[in-house]
Amino acid sequence: MITEIITTGTEILLGEIDNENSRWLSELLNRFGYTVAWQTTVGDNFDRLCSAMDTALHRADLVITTGGLGSTQGDLTKSAGASVLGVPYCLNREESDRLRAMYEKNGRVYSKALERQAWFGENARLLPNEAGTASGCILEKHGKILIHLPGPPFEMKQMASNQMIPCLIEKNGPQGMILSRVLSVQGLSESETERRIMDRMQKQSNPTLALYARPGFIALRITARAESEDKAEELIEKEAALIKDRLPLGDYHMESGIRDALTKILIGRSLSVSAAESCTGGLIGKLMTDLPGSSSYFMGSAVTYQNSAKESILGVSPDIIRHFTAVSSETAAQMAEGSRRIYGSDVAVSTTGYAGPGTGERGEAPGLVYIGVSGAFGTIVHEERFMGSRKSVRYAAAEKAMYWVWRYIRSHSTEEV
Repeated sequence: MITEIITTGTEILLGEIDNENSRWLSELLNRFGYTVAWQTTVGDNFDRLCSAMDTALHRADLVITTGGLGSTQGDLTKSAGASVLGVPYCLNREESDRLRAMYEKNGRVYSKALERQAWFGENARLLPNEAGTASGCILEKHGKILIHLPGPPFEMKQMASNQMIPCLIEKNGPQGMILSRVLSVQGLSESETERRIMDRMQKQSNPTLALYARPGFIALRITARAESEDKAEELIEKEAALIKDRLPLGDYHMESGIRDALTKILIGRSLSVSAAESCTGGLIGKLMTDLPGSSSYFMGSAVTYQNSAKESILGVSPDIIRHFTAVSSETAAQMAEGSRRIYGSDVAVSTTGYAGPGTGERGEAPGLVYIGVSGAFGTIVHEERFMGSRKSVRYAAAEKAMYWVWRYIRSHSTEEV
């Protein structure tokens, strides 16, 4: 089904909060085979809400809104939806009684303002809110489906997963699934990448191909639609095999959320990780500690920018630096080993490279980065060549470093690393 997501809230338009809901909902809907063709954001204005929903219902089969279900004057989504569909907007007595009992149980007075949460378009199917107070709902008319979900991400995710998806499957049956893999193309420009696979892009139907500029590399996205995940994977693998000889492809994809994947595997296997950073200047440490609870698996990061710091803190041999330079496979290996030693971590990762804009000691092009990973199964160093600005190279190197740690752990099955 063709789907549109409408996120409501002036705070999103003003940039005060990130639009997390659209991204998460798109991923969820694709997983269940729903094609998200449009995403719209509209402020807390009744006429604009009505206009956005009216447009969406004319071009999509399924329209999902988030936000505006609360008890304030600015919570207008449900009333706008009822107006657009031409159905009465009325009080749901059962929901009002439920809310009254909930508020009274918590020692709060159930006011007329709070009762706004119990108003819905006529004949709406309610979606209980397991994490908050305001329930969502499903409305149908003339073969179109309009779904209202709450705005707070935690509430929205619970309702979408536990209430909305089962209702859609019950009504529409399985829709298959849409699966994407984003591969990195390093060392080529976007136009050169396109030139090499132009025939495949022109012939595409299923899977489809798309190119994007990402920090440090060009991303090639392969998207397949099939009745199952295995079938979609098969289509993607077949397409990747057809173009792998034309492009320097890697299997790293930033869009997959590598930090979350790494965190999950570290926690799942009770492992710890540390870092030794030169060109990334502490970005690995920042990214890892942005998540709450990271102290349980992230030991620390030594930012050793100067050679003397690499030697005195990490124990890198001065002879190694003198013979191979600070930006080398040999230095990266000793940096990772030094980090693992001083922090006592199960796995350690290092980065050393030329972020640019200048060239290296021996004329190396900017973007050359060595990433070392050290653990119980030895030390491995990966040579990377990223493209873009200094900032792009540094962020790409930090992301890729986390990926190589994840791969190191994954490659040793369930054994202790």
